[in-house]
Amino acid sequence: MKNKKVLCTILLSGTLFGACTAADPYAPSRTGTGTAGGAALGALLGQVIGQDTKGTLIGAGVGALAGLGWGAYKDHQTQELRNRLKNTDVTVSDEGNYINLNLPGGVTFPTNGYIIGRSFYGPLSDIASVLKQYPETRIQISGHTDNTGTYNYNMDLSFKRAESVANFLVRQGVPMSRISTMGYGPDRPIASNSTVSGRSRNRRVEVQIFPAY
Repeated sequence: MKNKKVLCTILLSGTLFGACTAADPYAPSRTGTGTAGGAALGALLGQVIGQDTKGTLIGAGVGALAGLGWGAYKDHQTQELRNRLKNTDVTVSDEGNYINLNLPGGVTFPTNGYIIGRSFYGPLSDIASVLKQYPETRIQISGHTDNTGTYNYNMDLSFKRAESVANFLVRQGVPMSRISTMGYGPDRPIASNSTVSGRSRNRRVEVQIFPAY
């Protein structure tokens, strides 16, 4: 009962804060203030619900999304990912309504294999860290191949590679409930399969980050 009363107070405070902010249409923009206020409110809510540090961190992430909106929340994630992955082969791109991470197959997996190479543990760990830092997202992981070999073989390989990346992220603490996996084989090329460089680009895993709602 105590928690319910505190929760009502928090929600009322958030409502009043939003109302006061909107009351003055000529007030200067306070994006930073909204972020801090949303995160602080979310952190307090996390303590009420979870009564521990983990609950606080999750609540802060929820509050930040509520305070910023998806656009700014996405921009912060994109910049964090670029900072973490700038010296790797991972390409980070802002696709408007989602973030796309392109993991080249040539550096992520051995030829025709789906076991992640140890040299790629670092970049994937950095990705997992950012995903945990921004919990209000859902993650779609897709595997892709070139058109060399049989269609069924490529479909199976692409799915297994997507699953390998998903399992690695889960072991790093990203909840499986946020992740979905797909294997597209050669069906979604991003370059021509008629050249060596084109086939190399098509062999990849993509991690796409969407808003949770």
